[in-house]
Amino acid sequence: NLLRELGYVQGSLVEVQRADLVAGYVGQTALKTRRVINRAKGGVLFVDEAYSLVEGDGGKSSDFGREAVQELMRDLTSGDPVV
Repeated sequence: NLLRELGYVQGSLVEVQRADLVAGYVGQTALKTRRVINRAKGGVLFVDEAYSLVEGDGGKSSDFGREAVQELMRDLTSGDPVV
């Protein structure tokens, strides 16, 4: 709310957790994460306990948390300052 009051953010706050970003099958995580990013455009996307996307997966390919991080980073590095 502080960012909105200062005029930095016009949109809403979208709060998600790991389960809102990560899917169970190859290719679905990017799509699921993309939908969340699009919903948060113009506002703030808050990923509660974001560390859980990569912590403790031991590099297992069956864990798609890293795929969600890559999708988030795609927007952050594209020049869109508010994701």
